[in-house]
Amino acid sequence: MSDTRKNERRLHILSQNEVRELYERPVFSHANREDYFSLDPHTATIVAELNKPETRIYFILLLGYFRAKPVIQKFNLNEVAEDAEYVRKTYFPDEKPIWVNMSKSTRFKLVNKALDTLNFELLTEAHHTALITHLKDVATICTDPRYIFDEILAFLGQKRIALPGYTSLQELVTEALVAEQQRIEAILSQQMSEATTDRLKQIISTQGLLNSLSAYKGSARDFSPSELDRELETHQTIKSIYPELKSLIGSLELSQGNIAYYALIIKHTSVYKVRRYSHWQGLLYLTCYLYFRYWETNDKLVTAFCYLIRKYNEAAKVFAKQKIAEELELVREKLKYAGDILHYFVDEKISNSAKFGEIHQQAFKLIAKEEINAISKHLGKSDFDLVGYEWAYIDKQSRKIANSLRKLFIAIDIECGADQENLSAQIMLSKQEIAEKRKIITCHQDMIKKSDSRYLLIEGEIQTKRFEFYLYQKISVQLDRGKAYITESEKNKRLEDDLIPVKDWENDLSSE
Repeated sequence: MSDTRKNERRLHILSQNEVRELYERPVFSHANREDYFSLDPHTATIVAELNKPETRIYFILLLGYFRAKPVIQKFNLNEVAEDAEYVRKTYFPDEKPIWVNMSKSTRFKLVNKALDTLNFELLTEAHHTALITHLKDVATICTDPRYIFDEILAFLGQKRIALPGYTSLQELVTEALVAEQQRIEAILSQQMSEATTDRLKQIISTQGLLNSLSAYKGSARDFSPSELDRELETHQTIKSIYPELKSLIGSLELSQGNIAYYALIIKHTSVYKVRRYSHWQGLLYLTCYLYFRYWETNDKLVTAFCYLIRKYNEAAKVFAKQKIAEELELVREKLKYAGDILHYFVDEKISNSAKFGEIHQQAFKLIAKEEINAISKHLGKSDFDLVGYEWAYIDKQSRKIANSLRKLFIAIDIECGADQENLSAQIMLSKQEIAEKRKIITCHQDMIKKSDSRYLLIEGEIQTKRFEFYLYQKISVQLDRGKAYITESEKNKRLEDDLIPVKDWENDLSSE
């Protein structure tokens, strides 16, 4: 392969300025020269063993430049006249060196001697093998070329190895990435089912499908019904293949950082470019993208679910307060007729033999039956039933609630803690009944609080529409408390899912 083709295939890792910063010969101030060109007794002895003054000066310059940057600098004495003159005046004031170019053999010997003096060495084949092994492990954590490049620098520094040329480092990074790509392709080709492969290829190739799976950029609470339906559709599209995607990612042993890195490639790349990736490379990126996208949809659907619950509750409270305000206004307006009604009981014109029903009718001419009931409650100091009115609002909104919340309830994979068995059983049963019969039929009374039963149980019958909202409320509360959770989620998973498994923790301790 020609040098031009090689250059085209090399990774772009550093900018030109960064390459210069890393490799360019340092420019010293007077203070820098005093520091970097200083000689301890041991080094001074080594310098004294060299015959020619120009050789000694060249050697000291090599040492100084290497101390500043672990790079073997290539120069002749004329190019570094100021530094060379400083060294001459400082250590050999009476010498008159000849500023000639150093022969290759002499320079080679001086470089080896400088490395030996500073306890450094060049990159050997053994080092290369160890470094590549290390970089292959690094690539499973992060395939960002810059990250791997920085790991190379760290390895070389720890092993006290002189920095090879930039192209050599580019090739090391490329070798590590190619090895990781081959490892991934081998696993995917062996473990990805034909059905999932076809589905992923369909997502990439079908016009507009991949773009339709992209995330809505606004907050979940700002979802319009159409945007919410789109998020639900995305969730459903991924859900059928998600278990296999999760299993594949587990087999690949990718770090969260690498999964995110691959996912972002899809997120920020045009569909045209995605289609140009190699077969398994494109499927890898899409697998990671859909894995994260499924988590994201779960979080957004949970947020939307809890937000709608809260909005219905807030609206119910406003409705209840308004109804009570209306009742109070009615009491104030009609209370003036209470005296007239009481007068019926002492009116001598009314015969004792008169039927009470007739008196009823006369009273109702003054105040309607419902209004008399409200006034009597007020006079009897009975509190207005605020909660009752809230449930009356839920009754009015039952169809709207079912339309907006059921589809979210069905979609979200809600799991419950060990102390929430009744809730867990009700969730499973309710999902099944909604799927089969389009409504909740079975309601476990043991999950209803005693204080709530008067509103959910009327004449011994459970009000299923109210119970449905009651169930959704309970789920929202338990999600907020961490007693219900979504495993495939970033914001709503259990705390334990972020902790190191006990077995791994014990193994780590025993290995120390």
